[in-house]
Amino acid sequence: MRTFIATILICAASALALAQSSGTLGERPGAFSARSLGLGHAFLTDQTGPAALLGNPATMAAQTERWTVDLSGDISRVKETRKYPVYDSFDGVLIYNNYAVNDHLYSKLDGGVCYRVPTTAVQSLVLSAASYSTYRFDYRYHEEVRDRYSSGGIQDRRLGDNRIDVDGDLRSISLGAATRTHGPLAVGFSVNVLTGSWDYTRGVYYANEDSTNHVDNIAYEPDGTLAELTLGATWELNPRVTFGARALMPAGDFKFKQDVQRDDYIEHVESGVVASGSVTTTYPNHYGAGVWYRPQSEFRPILMLEGELHTYADVSDAYDNTFEIRAGAEQEVVAGTPVRLGFVYADAPDDENRATTLFTAGIGFRLQKLAGDFAMEVGKINTTSPDLFPQSLYGAADRTDNDKVETALFRGMMTLRYAL
Repeated sequence: MRTFIATILICAASALALAQSSGTLGERPGAFSARSLGLGHAFLTDQTGPAALLGNPATMAAQTERWTVDLSGDISRVKETRKYPVYDSFDGVLIYNNYAVNDHLYSKLDGGVCYRVPTTAVQSLVLSAASYSTYRFDYRYHEEVRDRYSSGGIQDRRLGDNRIDVDGDLRSISLGAATRTHGPLAVGFSVNVLTGSWDYTRGVYYANEDSTNHVDNIAYEPDGTLAELTLGATWELNPRVTFGARALMPAGDFKFKQDVQRDDYIEHVESGVVASGSVTTTYPNHYGAGVWYRPQSEFRPILMLEGELHTYADVSDAYDNTFEIRAGAEQEVVAGTPVRLGFVYADAPDDENRATTLFTAGIGFRLQKLAGDFAMEVGKINTTSPDLFPQSLYGAADRTDNDKVETALFRGMMTLRYAL
């Protein structure tokens, strides 16, 4: 019987983890450098430095310095507001009542190094090594439950707290190379080995000390070696037009170990690790192409336009492939100080009626051997979702209608580069 219960726990917990924000896929940042972030995540035609290992490795071939060392830090703010509908006597939605507002910050630190090999055999040969947070799982959901509509007795009493906490990431250890022949073609590749871990905790914590809390925890870590392979190329048609393309392909399915812990939920089951197992997930491929254009004008700005296909249909039958459009522009307002603007539009794999739209901006500077870029993006996502925690946990009737979820996004990034 205990084996049967443990098996059910693993299946249920795995389904919960995949259904919530993080799951076993995580979120892959659209940009790994501040310059790319300011340009609407554009990176397929013009991105030097180690961040190119996570984008189009061929763009590293444009490096002119012998050594470049990059350090990037970013901070993200996610404000999620959940509302449930309140109906009038004619079963029409009267208002949407806010019942949970989560406003949290998440941060990461990344970096790497590039080396241009002195050689005359080819025009350029660049080697690179880096470490970046490649798939992020961080998520917070905290909801205070109150009995606001009780009749008689204590009004607006606190009943407890519902929480979902996900912490961790998959970080890449990346190696790659890029080369340009004495013609217009540059090619590059990178191998990204993924390592790391994350914890998923879902808990119901009652205010009444005599009630039994419901707490599930799943600890994930890679089972074996997880790796991705990226192939890229750029083609300089003329000094004003360059094309770029890349293919990012996971090296097989990703397998994760998971230890499931359930505290004080099922009678006669002790606290601690009650089950262990593994889950295998297919990650999507990414195929992108873009163009870099410098028009013949007085101001001579740089314009970038890219499109990328993400094969989420390989992940699950419940998902659809998605397409992402990225656009950016860069203009030097004074020598050595470029200003950037960008735009990103992407479909959602699990909801054909939902899309993510982001607006980006950035600025750069150069001070002798030190260069810096600052960028930010803002956006908003509106969607619907079932109630994460049923009301029956507190003795009330469960809501049957979906919640309205509004998510405001902000991300800021700074990249510093030192050239030798």
